[in-house]
Amino acid sequence: MDSTLEWFGATTFRLKAKGLTIFLDTWLERPSVLPKFLSVEEVAEADYIFISHAHFDHLPGADRLAIKTGAIVIANYEALRLLRAAGVPEKQLLPASGGERIPLFTKAKRDAATNGKGLIAPGPPGAPPSPDTSLADLAVHVWPSLHCLMPGKSHSDIPEIMDTGLVYTGAASAYACTVDINRGMEYGLLRLEEHVPAEEMDEGMRSFAEYIGDRQTNIFSSCDGGQLMFNVIIGDKAVLWNAHLGAYDGIMRGMEPKPDVIIMGIAGRANLNGRPFEGSAAQFAVEQVKWLGTPSRVIWCLHDQSCIKPFKVDTKPAEELVEKETGSQVLTMQYATSYQLFR
Repeated sequence: MDSTLEWFGATTFRLKAKGLTIFLDTWLERPSVLPKFLSVEEVAEADYIFISHAHFDHLPGADRLAIKTGAIVIANYEALRLLRAAGVPEKQLLPASGGERIPLFTKAKRDAATNGKGLIAPGPPGAPPSPDTSLADLAVHVWPSLHCLMPGKSHSDIPEIMDTGLVYTGAASAYACTVDINRGMEYGLLRLEEHVPAEEMDEGMRSFAEYIGDRQTNIFSSCDGGQLMFNVIIGDKAVLWNAHLGAYDGIMRGMEPKPDVIIMGIAGRANLNGRPFEGSAAQFAVEQVKWLGTPSRVIWCLHDQSCIKPFKVDTKPAEELVEKETGSQVLTMQYATSYQLFR
């Protein structure tokens, strides 16, 4: 059976393989100025939802999708805390912090186990029944990852268009790390209306402020909760989804199986082992590709239109450098279009 991938903007994808439908992030319904290609109401089925982290452009929609479809959500503890509070049943929440290997099953097999039919995996008393691992259709290996860092010392230093070929050196402070991202989110971006007078806001800012103001519909946290990446094992193939431009090189070097395809965040300043990377986003992308054994395909994410700076990411330098320095080919995906994942 074919494995297909669709992209709906930012880091949100729908993966279909071996009878399973998996959402990678769930930011389908976005601020009003951004294009929308699929609403939560239009989603007919989902077996699993993987969440990279709990920020505003990754987690919203996961609660409604999970409740609507019965999908199991695999995410960090911060994301699951919010989903639990939003009414997602506990049996659909599977916490991960990295290092987990998780078998994935069709709904028919999960329902059979719930009803006491078929092979059931051993487990503690009172735990929700699960099919025996020998019945797994796919698997996912969850790994710790890192959120990207932002260039400069403040949001005012962020360019309107981010150049993946621009080399960054040095750091804004001796302790530059993802603490700055979460503090900037809590006290800066999520308080935009406090910092920018209404008459100075453009249409994008207004739509963003309206979006983040509706915390009942759009659940998210100022804290990422710990970035995760997911290596989905599909038979003898694998696809790795790393939604931000950050990584621990030791984890990527040692990852088995190596992915045949990598979906990679390409925005921001790269974050290597918790420190600002000395170089460009393009150079960091090349490093990731090499650490992972040169996957046949590279797919960008988090590079398209935004309602706040950076409004877009210029991926051309990254594409050219990856294809020049490695044997990987970059696949440029169009919105809401189904692509064969493996060649």
